[in-house]
Amino acid sequence: MLGRLVPHKRVEHAIAAAAALRQRHPGLTLAVVGDGWWSQELRQAARDRGVEDIVEFTGHVDDDEKARQVARAWVLALPSLKEGWGLVVMEAASRGVPAVAYAEAGGVNESIVHGETGILVNGDERDFVEAIDHIISDGDLRVRLGERARRRSLDFSWDASALAFESVLRQAIAQRRN
Repeated sequence: MLGRLVPHKRVEHAIAAAAALRQRHPGLTLAVVGDGWWSQELRQAARDRGVEDIVEFTGHVDDDEKARQVARAWVLALPSLKEGWGLVVMEAASRGVPAVAYAEAGGVNESIVHGETGILVNGDERDFVEAIDHIISDGDLRVRLGERARRRSLDFSWDASALAFESVLRQAIAQRRN
């Protein structure tokens, strides 16, 4: 989980997933990377669920540490109630990490290609947990989604953006000359 720790990010769903899956996946850990005013409530949620030993709250980290945390992940859990485009999805994708998010959150429908670069779930927390479990359990799926996510993230690099902008400028100049 990567982002601001505020109620609408619903980090509690990621904590619930850790609790639900810990027996099935020994060695499972959840890194909650980020900080925010909801942090203490989330730490309490981890204690209440009995997973404080497998949930790591990193607090705010620098870019190098964020990259390290994302690179070691098998899946990005993004249980947010609402998201813009989902920059964290592309940050994870650039390192070959697929994402699981709620389709109802909005912008993640554009940053995650369902079944190709991650999984979008409709419904409740149980669906979210099942999608994470599916990716963790199926190594081939995890690698395939991660590789497709990594390839797709290249379309959103600074170089790709600059080339697209250059193309728009060339078209505008050509139209102006005509």
